[in-house]
Amino acid sequence: MDYRRPKVYIPPYNYCDRFCERCAIDKSKCLLYQTEMDERLHREIDGLGEPTPEETVDRILKDTRLAIRMVEEQAREMGVDLEEAKREASEGPDEPFRLPPIVEEAALFGKGLSAFLREHGGDFPEEASVLRRSLVMPGAKLGRASEAAEDEIEVADSILQAQVVHRMLGECQAALEAMRRKRLSLGDAMLDLFRLVQGLRAEIEDRWLKLPCEALEPAPPGEWWGPLRDITPTLKHFRR
Repeated sequence: MDYRRPKVYIPPYNYCDRFCERCAIDKSKCLLYQTEMDERLHREIDGLGEPTPEETVDRILKDTRLAIRMVEEQAREMGVDLEEAKREASEGPDEPFRLPPIVEEAALFGKGLSAFLREHGGDFPEEASVLRRSLVMPGAKLGRASEAAEDEIEVADSILQAQVVHRMLGECQAALEAMRRKRLSLGDAMLDLFRLVQGLRAEIEDRWLKLPCEALEPAPPGEWWGPLRDITPTLKHFRR
């Protein structure tokens, strides 16, 4: 599969697979990497060790609230009436929320993969480490990719999000194949996982990877990020 990269700045952490160890991007330009390393460093200095799941959730909530404040500040600088925008949003009809079908399929794959790893992952540590990366991220990325795109940049972002999942699912398929070759008796237990992987990849190709987009260009192998930006001002916001 020929992947694409942006010609213009699109935050690289929007379309990364969180596999920092193999990423060749300039880490000083990645906000996600810098904020997480900053958090880890401060925990080591304070002797706190690895964060608990509850602490991780608290950090995510804190970062989300800060991001909301930053957006609100930018909106006020642009002259946007936030109270009026909130009133207009609340006047719209309430429709029941439902996940896009492809996101539900990705969640189903994650649940099936989790059950498979609980039973067999301990015997294949190398392959299992690859597969565990795909328990949650495909659904999250495809959820964002499924949002309505109103301009060329949003179309590019959707394609890039889906592209990450496509590559990740390909790596999952390769890991499962490696496990099956080592133990042929696992073939039957993998049938549903293979079906879901192949179906998801085919839909991603048809729905996103074939979309034309002037903001994207062919990516050399291993280099699918575009122009980078100085993130120092944003980091200062997060370190307040």
